[in-house]
Amino acid sequence: MKSIKKYLATIAMVSALGAAGTANAALSNWYLDSDGAGGNAPILVQDYLDLIGVSYVHNTFTSLTTFNFNESGLFSTPTADGPVPIGTPISPQLTAAFTGSGTGSVGGTLTFTSGTLVVSSGVTPVATFDLLAGSANLAAGTVLPNGAVSFIFQATAMSSGYFFDSAMNDLAGVVSSPGGVVMGFGTTNVIPLPNAVAPALIGLYNSAFDPDQVGPVVPNGTTDLHLSNNGQFRLQVPEPGSLALVGLSLIGLAGLRRRKD
Repeated sequence: MKSIKKYLATIAMVSALGAAGTANAALSNWYLDSDGAGGNAPILVQDYLDLIGVSYVHNTFTSLTTFNFNESGLFSTPTADGPVPIGTPISPQLTAAFTGSGTGSVGGTLTFTSGTLVVSSGVTPVATFDLLAGSANLAAGTVLPNGAVSFIFQATAMSSGYFFDSAMNDLAGVVSSPGGVVMGFGTTNVIPLPNAVAPALIGLYNSAFDPDQVGPVVPNGTTDLHLSNNGQFRLQVPEPGSLALVGLSLIGLAGLRRRKD
């Protein structure tokens, strides 16, 4: 699994960067100060941050094989890719809340049509990202994800003092620049969970979508899904004077398998 994660973090997804509409550079050796102006020093992120979390997906079938869906997800960032073999611990951990919608087909693909990711330090939101593109592959005969889900987000707001490039320039200063700050998020594991959906996920879902879901919601593998998600995200920023698009180093696990074939 470690080698797969490293491979996922080094493959270019040029088409995803094309959606950002500018010449950007994927960041390496950037810095995260997860407590902002607190007492902890920024930590070095060589490539990506690890994300772990859970999500709730509610599907509304429009035919026997097609459906619309709404999703809510809660994530945390326990480690960063860094000099420690198991990853550099992040303290305090950032948290993130995702809500999104889209369409899908059984045994086919998911396509996200909208979504928002809010990143927080404690109870304070420090960055907001809007979805540019998102997709996933589905296993035949089920609506459960198989392998990876990939997202590309554009920052719409970012507090100063949290995210820095390799020269310790605050990335909050480039959010409004052409191209701004783009984040890619790719999962390496999406696993169905059998237990009832946590009230926090239902509350997040109800705050974004109508009609409300009344808990407890028990997953049934078709209309209601409870999922565990593990993955990584990377950042990219505008690169003045460059005409080349640098690929964001994330791709779905299904794509990795095709490359090996």
